[in-house]
Amino acid sequence: MLGVGLSGTTVRRLSACMLGIMLAGLAAGRAQQPTAAIATPVLTYAAQGWSDADRNTFYTTSQGSRMMPYAWFMALRRLDVDAPFVADQLERYGYLRNDNANNRAGLPVGFVVDGTAVPPQVGMTCAACHTGQLEYRKDGVTHALRLDGAPASADFQQFLLDLTAASRATLAQSDRFDVFAKAVLGSGYGAAAVAQLKGDFGAWVAQFGEFMDKSLPSLPWGPGRLDAFGMIFNRVAARDLGEVENFKIADAPVSYPFLWNASRQDHTQWNAGVGNGLYIQGLGRNTGEVFGVFADFAPKLASPPIGHLPAIINDHANSAHFGNLQTLEQKIATLKPPPWPSDVFGLDATLAATGKPLFEANCANGGCHAEKNAPLPPHAWVTPAMAVGTDPRMVLNADRLSNPGLYLGALMPPPAIADRFTNPTHTADILAASVVGSLLDEAFDPPPWLAPGKLATSGVWRALRLDLGDILPRSKPEDFLHANPDLRQDLEAGIRQRLGKMFKNAVPPDQGAAYEARVLHGIWATAPYLHNGSVPNLWELLTPAKQRKPSFMVGSRVFDPKNVGYATDQSPAKNGAFAVDPANANGNGNGGHEFGTALTPDERWAIIEYLKTY
Repeated sequence: MLGVGLSGTTVRRLSACMLGIMLAGLAAGRAQQPTAAIATPVLTYAAQGWSDADRNTFYTTSQGSRMMPYAWFMALRRLDVDAPFVADQLERYGYLRNDNANNRAGLPVGFVVDGTAVPPQVGMTCAACHTGQLEYRKDGVTHALRLDGAPASADFQQFLLDLTAASRATLAQSDRFDVFAKAVLGSGYGAAAVAQLKGDFGAWVAQFGEFMDKSLPSLPWGPGRLDAFGMIFNRVAARDLGEVENFKIADAPVSYPFLWNASRQDHTQWNAGVGNGLYIQGLGRNTGEVFGVFADFAPKLASPPIGHLPAIINDHANSAHFGNLQTLEQKIATLKPPPWPSDVFGLDATLAATGKPLFEANCANGGCHAEKNAPLPPHAWVTPAMAVGTDPRMVLNADRLSNPGLYLGALMPPPAIADRFTNPTHTADILAASVVGSLLDEAFDPPPWLAPGKLATSGVWRALRLDLGDILPRSKPEDFLHANPDLRQDLEAGIRQRLGKMFKNAVPPDQGAAYEARVLHGIWATAPYLHNGSVPNLWELLTPAKQRKPSFMVGSRVFDPKNVGYATDQSPAKNGAFAVDPANANGNGNGGHEFGTALTPDERWAIIEYLKTY
């Protein structure tokens, strides 16, 4: 719960309240929901190899994110209208409704209840940011095509701002707090309980508000973008370490990357800063993500540095659900790119055939986006980090420094050998040490020979069972049921090696702002383009930068099948106006990536038609 505790009395009351709410299916809460201003579109799902059960797992599996007690979240009311904060399933921010009959929590896609927390907590999962939807009109009816693993068009910053404002107003206004308290406490409402709740809620509002005040920029991210690194760095290096001076404004927003084929890359993140292709690497990447999205994380100094002995940090106290993270990563590994909906938008097969060799010559085999197998792991694709003149803000911010706090004097993460944390240090190393330490503590505290069920149930060991042939080729999982210090040391060294250079830029910033160049299967479904979403559609991406739109609207789900993107003349979002920075100075630059721009218009249209089939 972001480090804020609740009294035992409040915990018991909230837990009892939560149980009653969930068993009742929130019928009363749903009855209060206002009718949507726009009729719900007819929803279908792209054929991506998932069953309804697979999709439900992705939408509703908790990763260990704990934003606030669920009972509080459901009792909170909006400031702009008299309605529960979550009554519209947060559609006003661009989040997607989850109207599945099993969604008894009444939350949108990617918002989940962590029932292992006491009291149960509402949090987020990767589906909130990595589930897209396009809309179109046919025969006078609005239709929606769900794109699992595609970038979301949600305005996360506005959601955080409004949640903070509503919470502060609830705390400050006695009549508003009384309504809130009655909803939370139910039959337990009384003077003592209200006073205790106000104290607990006030502590939460203070720390959550501070986190937002010190993190969110004055220039809105807008729909479909998030400064993920900035928020994760602030969360782990500032909030969790208690080092307030480490806070920095998160002003380098990037688009949410698409997830299909993510497990096939040998590097991932926009700056190619995370080794990838093994499940333990995916688990490390996702652990960093959930630490940044409101997981509890409380590292402790087990022993200080003494002479030649480094400090020892215990990273075991965290709420990350490693088993669920591994389940989600294995699920995503089966997700296929969405096929172009030719039955709706048509396809010029002749033009696409013309575009194939042009794409291969300019973008794939002759460019950056080839399907080329990596040497390690051999089943992964090479994902080069290329400096192509695009906005540098994300890369520059990823190189920031921080006070390591209690990590001072501890061993730095790989590839450093025997080096210790000094002040200042790269913030990415603090995050990497936290992630690696958490995974190793989960794997070996207690060790498998004292808890043999770990080999089958622990998320870390489930990942290692699948990866062991790549990490220690001559070993098998059962070998770790024996107290063999050499074997454990070899495995730890192998894990550290595979998790080396986590979250750091693949290319130093002084060599140019380099971003990953992925294989482009399904790229048609991932607008807007470039790492920061500064180019609205594929046509403009193949247009010289100086001819690209200086401003456009974002957040619409109305699809533009010709230019391959979303409508740029409309937006349902409060922050839907995107102003490009031609100087590439504030994170919104749309320069660079001039590949293919010298081709004729007909050739560029042919490439775009081919990309619909790719």
